[in-house]
Amino acid sequence: MKIEMLVGLHFGFFMSVLIYLLLLLTNKSFYKNVFLLIIYDLLLFSPASFSRWLRGITIHRLIPDACLIVNALIFRLNINQKLKVCLYSFFCAVSQYSFSGGIVVWAISLIFIIVDNKVILNEKLKFIGLFVLLFTISNTFYFKNYVNPPYHTKPSEILKYYWQDIGAYFLAFLGNIFGEVYDLDIFIGLFLFLSFTLLLILNLKVIKDEIIVWFIIGFYTIALGVVNTITRLPMSTHENSHALRVDYIIHLAYLPLSIMVITLYLLEYNSQNFKNLSFCFLGLITAFYINKNQPTKILHGLQEWQYHYNYGKSCIQLVNFYKKDDCIMVLFPFVEPKYSWNLDLIITRFKNLSQLNVLRPGIVKDIKIYHQGEWGYIDSIQADKNGFFKISGWAKLPTRVADAVILAYPNESNGLVVVDILSIGQMRQDISRLYGLKYLNSGWSGNVDLKNKFTNFQKPSIQAYAFDAKQNIFYPLKR
Repeated sequence: MKIEMLVGLHFGFFMSVLIYLLLLLTNKSFYKNVFLLIIYDLLLFSPASFSRWLRGITIHRLIPDACLIVNALIFRLNINQKLKVCLYSFFCAVSQYSFSGGIVVWAISLIFIIVDNKVILNEKLKFIGLFVLLFTISNTFYFKNYVNPPYHTKPSEILKYYWQDIGAYFLAFLGNIFGEVYDLDIFIGLFLFLSFTLLLILNLKVIKDEIIVWFIIGFYTIALGVVNTITRLPMSTHENSHALRVDYIIHLAYLPLSIMVITLYLLEYNSQNFKNLSFCFLGLITAFYINKNQPTKILHGLQEWQYHYNYGKSCIQLVNFYKKDDCIMVLFPFVEPKYSWNLDLIITRFKNLSQLNVLRPGIVKDIKIYHQGEWGYIDSIQADKNGFFKISGWAKLPTRVADAVILAYPNESNGLVVVDILSIGQMRQDISRLYGLKYLNSGWSGNVDLKNKFTNFQKPSIQAYAFDAKQNIFYPLKR
């Protein structure tokens, strides 16, 4: 995962180089280009999307974006038109085979051919035909033996929704780069969409090559929004909308970026009123960005993510003793929905990596208990009406809160049988006052079905341990 994270980050810097090259072909002002590049980097590496970068599951989504920018650079080059079409098709195929959403790059790249004013109409029709032929060949191989995942809905399902719901989802998708609440995202998405549309209308008569590529790049985000709305809206709920997923944020950078590039380009040739309006636009975008990426909010989210990650890591490392289904959803939250074969596949791969000594520490083979010291307490065990037991307490390690809490039960040979793994991260002011602020989130709790697991269950028999996922050590908790 660390290697994938580093590869993804380096590829992100490569994306910045591509954008800067395209900016150089738009205008010659060094400071303006650097300013726009900084904006792009702030959007691409938005702190709100930190979990994608940390998990190393970003590069396959960056490749289609990179292929589009490369095609935009090809559009600006003065080379043979047939060669251009072949290069367009090559990079479109790369994007398609990197990520399913990359198929959108084909549709967007077709616009480069259509708007190319250097080619007469008859020749342009031939190039369009060649491009469509190459698209057909690529898709024939891509969709050969394709089986639609059982949890994917059919595109026709979108027809069951009211147009208000469809429009709201589409706008929320576009606005997700600056907002985090569905209603706010709808407003921001509407603001961006109307701004882009207004700029396009104002420049319809004469669109210069310097900015036509930016209109096409901005339309890429809009096209992704349309596709996402058709394919993902039927899979969404109001409480858990796909439009707000963090993994789409990196694709959303191109709409606001294109608006800013076009606006700054037009500022050189327009009145003071337009300049004032543009500065208001930039100020509003800045306010939205700061709201989306408040340092305290991001730090809280990063800390919460760390607790969830440690919990999932603990589950995987203890898989020889207890298999818990939600581990895969914690470590890989973008796998949906939860299927047992996904869990089995992940566990198998983790076991193989552990045997190859890639995971350090690897999967736990023998339980090691560190008996000295005070590491936490089971505060209460209470039965509810359904036969479940509500168990709560706190747990810490020598230098930080525990990575997870292990509930265990002694068997006949006095060995430990793991019965559940609980996440940690609940606020405990009392513990932080005793041991320091770093143990503020040392609380834990869970509902455990102990009676059905053990016929002769007795409260005094349950044992709990603070688990150290970095050293694979159990620290016993007191009652």
